[in-house]
Amino acid sequence: MPDDLASSVDRSRFPAPDFDVRDYARTAAGSHRDDLGLSIYRERPLSAETLRILRYVQVVERSTMTHLRTVLVTATHKDARITAFLVTWAFEKFWVADALEQILLAHEPEGTEPDRGALRTPAERTIRESVYANIVGVPMIAVHMTQGTVDEWLTQAAYTRTAELDPHPQLVATVDRLLGIKRRQLGFFEAQARFRLQESPRARKITRRRLAKTPWPIGAKAEPRSETDFYFSYLFGDAPDRLRELDSRISALPGQTGLDLLRKAARL
Repeated sequence: MPDDLASSVDRSRFPAPDFDVRDYARTAAGSHRDDLGLSIYRERPLSAETLRILRYVQVVERSTMTHLRTVLVTATHKDARITAFLVTWAFEKFWVADALEQILLAHEPEGTEPDRGALRTPAERTIRESVYANIVGVPMIAVHMTQGTVDEWLTQAAYTRTAELDPHPQLVATVDRLLGIKRRQLGFFEAQARFRLQESPRARKITRRRLAKTPWPIGAKAEPRSETDFYFSYLFGDAPDRLRELDSRISALPGQTGLDLLRKAARL
């Protein structure tokens, strides 16, 4: 039976996850600038290590549009609910990146201009990914939803760990706010990932292969490997159990047992 047909049959056994995309779009979180308390950082700045982490995470958050451009030229864009979610998700991530940028600028001399250099993905890479994904077809939805799930797990852990290592009151308040946004995003990604992975053995197999090839966190390719190494070693070098716990969550996804994705990415 063709995989697309198998998927449509399996839907009767695995009801689509309940997530109000319209409400999500209507209540999407925009600018955080009024709530950042930036003047406090002038009096009590963050550590150099924290600023380095925030800069890295800000670049990763900004990479959303590059990732989204690749996703939406595949079968994923044919699902209207997913497309509506992803567009709103990208909007929220833009403002998360902006919040981090404002915190970084608060630590710079007055008048410093932000670096708004565009993130670039080589055209041939985007085209190659598009051709591959369209050959695969519907199972790529499982890939994209699972990638989103794993990345949200890792990103939430990174924000939490950053606030633990530098419990600056204003940073903690901002991290709490951003985690609330990300928990709602994860609610869609994780439910869709489990739903799509249950649909067919082919979806599980392709997802497993693609997860193993994905740079973590998504967007890491926009930064030198040395920065990714610092991200993992600073945040998780003294807390390897956090990565083990995340890898256990990944293993619990249908067909993704034993990948150890994040410990391999961390090279710890």
